[in-house]
Amino acid sequence: MIAGRLREADLLYQLGAIETAAARLSGLAQPSVEASTRLAALARLAEIACDLGDAAAAARQLDEMRRIAQGFPGATAADRAELYYALGRHAFSRRDCGELERRAREVQVCAREASGNVRVASLAIRIGCYLAVDRYHRRNLGGAFEAAATAAKLLRGTPGALPHVKTHALTTRGVIDLHDPARAHLATAENVEALELALANGMTSTAQDALFNIVNFQLYCDVSDPSAYESRVVQECLDDAVVAPSSSDDPVLAALALCSHRRYGEAAELLDRIGPPARERASDWIAAFFGPVTATKRARILFKAGKFSAAERAAAEALTAWERSQLGGHGIALRVRAEALEALGDVRGATATIEDAIGALEPIQPIYHMIGAYQCGHRLTKKRAYLDHAHDLVRALEKIPQQTAGLTPREREVAALVAQGYSNKAIAAQLHLSTRTVENRVASIFAHLSIRARWQLTTDHLNMSSIGG
Repeated sequence: MIAGRLREADLLYQLGAIETAAARLSGLAQPSVEASTRLAALARLAEIACDLGDAAAAARQLDEMRRIAQGFPGATAADRAELYYALGRHAFSRRDCGELERRAREVQVCAREASGNVRVASLAIRIGCYLAVDRYHRRNLGGAFEAAATAAKLLRGTPGALPHVKTHALTTRGVIDLHDPARAHLATAENVEALELALANGMTSTAQDALFNIVNFQLYCDVSDPSAYESRVVQECLDDAVVAPSSSDDPVLAALALCSHRRYGEAAELLDRIGPPARERASDWIAAFFGPVTATKRARILFKAGKFSAAERAAAEALTAWERSQLGGHGIALRVRAEALEALGDVRGATATIEDAIGALEPIQPIYHMIGAYQCGHRLTKKRAYLDHAHDLVRALEKIPQQTAGLTPREREVAALVAQGYSNKAIAAQLHLSTRTVENRVASIFAHLSIRARWQLTTDHLNMSSIGG
């Protein structure tokens, strides 16, 4: 009974019905309720408070959780995990990296002690994702890769995790993988998988986040084309209910939708006409991050629209926004400004700016931005080293098996279930996908492996095939 009410709250949370979820949880957080249930309810309420930016409410709930834990000698690993996760989530909101690191380790220990407990494993996955994001924004890419990979590994061993846990892990790794030549080709596929999962489970806000990542990549990347399958999924979402330029509550995403149709001029006009997007009003310190990100996107869209003077001014404004945020993402804005200055014929200004951009980007190595920056640097300076660096990165990406040579992680998962005799409907239920999505995946798998019927897809076939990703 209690477990069902907690799960109901989790489902409401992932659907974005946060106030309703909080109302359900409040009854489970009363003093008359037993300690384990109260800890679980308060942990969820503390996370909701962090999401809403209500630091005072989060602090009150954490204080109550500490008080319960102190008088609860019989606390299990699952009970401790609730407290540690809530403390870690709050630390992420406050950008307290030391506390976040400590609590993430403690939740991981609890997950090992409570092996098989889906809730505890899910908490470990999510706190690992928050840790990866925090390290990423501190330019600790090695640590970010490690945290994201650990979360992904734990996710693979937790088939019962709710969809919002899976999408959190997928979108987090999808962003970080863009900095790794060995995994950059997987980033869009990871976000497409998160997009499909979110749509199949009514998670519109999460679907928008995944779509935002995908189309943002298309906006900045000049050397990589999405697969036909990825293009179709994205286009269907852009043309569907997830986002439409005329009705979206997120003008940046709507502008990116127009950009996906190469309608850059309309996208630029849309951003000029509409006020601050909803995602700039996000909770936590992330609100400070989306301001300069949005300003940089506006500059890039203006550049793609051929409005070079406006793009240069917008890039300068984006640089100012990055300086205020102190989050260190100015390298991308410098790249955009340099390309705008180059288009305006200001070779001296463009040269100085692109060299600043390369210096800012090299410590974090966003692969596709680096390729564009090196190419621009070579055009302006004729330095052979810049051209060589660009060629090296392109070759590194080309060495990665393409989609036609193997299956993505999600396709492997679907293929394994097909080989075990599961129907599309059963696979959809097990993986929290729509039947239509599974049908599309199965068709893609058949094309990859050159087979025409389900009976041909055996476990031996999969083991013998060259399956990458």
